[in-house]
Amino acid sequence: MLASTAKAAPVKVDTELLLLVDVSGSVSETDYALMTAAYGRVMTSSAVLNAIQSGHIGKIATSVLFWSSNTNQSVGVSWMEISDFSSAQNFSNLINAATRPFGGATAIGTAIDIGTPMFGSETGGTENGFHSVTQIINVAGDGVDNSTSPRVRDRSVNVAAARDAALAAGVDMINGIAIGDSSGALEQYYKSFVMGGSVEETASFVERADTFSAFESALLRSLVQEINTGAVVSPPEVVPEPSALLFLPISCLLILRRNRSNS
Repeated sequence: MLASTAKAAPVKVDTELLLLVDVSGSVSETDYALMTAAYGRVMTSSAVLNAIQSGHIGKIATSVLFWSSNTNQSVGVSWMEISDFSSAQNFSNLINAATRPFGGATAIGTAIDIGTPMFGSETGGTENGFHSVTQIINVAGDGVDNSTSPRVRDRSVNVAAARDAALAAGVDMINGIAIGDSSGALEQYYKSFVMGGSVEETASFVERADTFSAFESALLRSLVQEINTGAVVSPPEVVPEPSALLFLPISCLLILRRNRSNS
């Protein structure tokens, strides 16, 4: 009876990986298709699956948040477990079927603000069904912030504030993928204002994709590094909760009584 009324325990995974995907107006429909197809192929790749299965638990949880302007954020794929090719293929099917929700301006800071509590209890949000030792945000975008409030002359201040607040809330690492960045200027912007945090001895980073056609390679490098980073962190030793310990004497008495009856 107790088991039937209790809530399902959160699934333990090595890493919760939140993918923030830019769908602002500068991202064309062709670019959007290239991005979603890349997420699907990369997640089912042997390199990513090997990284996932190398962890202590051998599972990750991932979710996709589409974002553009200050008021436009939408969950494209809800939190789901990935541990093998079958579950990775489920993710691939979902991201490929996701309809682009909007266009608009570019609010990187707001996307980070909205994404931070999505990790659940680890970052002060509503439980998301998963618990992990490592929480990582991956931000993929093709431009600088021009929409996060408040309106100030240099909106990079807002982005840095959102990054710092996320890390203070419990996010371990924020990494970036700067797209359409042949000059390297956007990469430097991401390094200065978006990326932050670390996991043990591994620091945050930014990958660069000079074109949307090059995005898949940058995404593969990024996800493999992020998942490998979380895979090496040992989960804490599980200690039984006090409420569970209270039932141990009752269980022992029931077992002794049954044994006496049988004898």
